[in-house]
Amino acid sequence: MPRHAVGPRRRTAVLTVMCLALAVVVGMLASLLVAAPGMARDLAATESELQWVMNAYGVTFAGLLLAGGALGDRYGRKGVLLTGLAVFGLASGAVLLVDDVALVIVLRGAAGVGAALVMPMTLSVITAVYPPESRGRAVGIWSGVSFGSALLAVLLAGGLLEAYSWRSVFAVNAGLAAVARRRWTPWARCSP
Repeated sequence: MPRHAVGPRRRTAVLTVMCLALAVVVGMLASLLVAAPGMARDLAATESELQWVMNAYGVTFAGLLLAGGALGDRYGRKGVLLTGLAVFGLASGAVLLVDDVALVIVLRGAAGVGAALVMPMTLSVITAVYPPESRGRAVGIWSGVSFGSALLAVLLAGGLLEAYSWRSVFAVNAGLAAVARRRWTPWARCSP
């Protein structure tokens, strides 16, 4: 669908879903900082293993970000975004089922792969859907969400950890990824 055929209401809906997807993948970087002590205790993780749990996500996320953008250019934004959300959500949700620290590290790396597919697609979709005269505002909102979601994730994780275990952080992230994926589907036709 051409950009000019996408009305303001649909653009706002697309921006909202893209910002949710962005917040989930960026927030996962920060939220684990709060959950680390509980994870170390419950998984009997060594200092080195805990460092890998913390860094596996960020390393794969950052390392594959450019490749994620290239895949979107080559195969289409919609499919890459939906695949990234599925990989991120499934890997985050699978952490709920494992007690082996090595598997948690692998799943964190897999979630980082999904995040590397999601993040560049969110910006690409926004710039494709918004016309030049309103694109700057939309990208500004996207940027604000990118920075603000890390702080919000730490606060949310702290609240979750007051009532639940560290696994609740992964459950919420998997759930939010599923919501973003489900909410994106009706608006996917708005994006090339």
